[in-house]
Amino acid sequence: MHAHPTRRPHGVVRNAMAEYLRRHGGPAGIPEIQAAVEQELGEELPKSSVRSGLQDERLFERVSRGVFQLRH
Repeated sequence: MHAHPTRRPHGVVRNAMAEYLRRHGGPAGIPEIQAAVEQELGEELPKSSVRSGLQDERLFERVSRGVFQLRH
């Protein structure tokens, strides 16, 4: 039998990213967002999870390559 890592509830990473950007008060780069969310959740995240969450255009907007902010 293989052990499967437990999955986070849907939206946890996305919500943590939004909360970080809200507190940060402006645009931030992907590495900065990822580090803040990893610290908040207490675990390492695949870059793909962060990039995937940032594609939610209802919450985030890209301001330049690799830099995102909350949508106004």
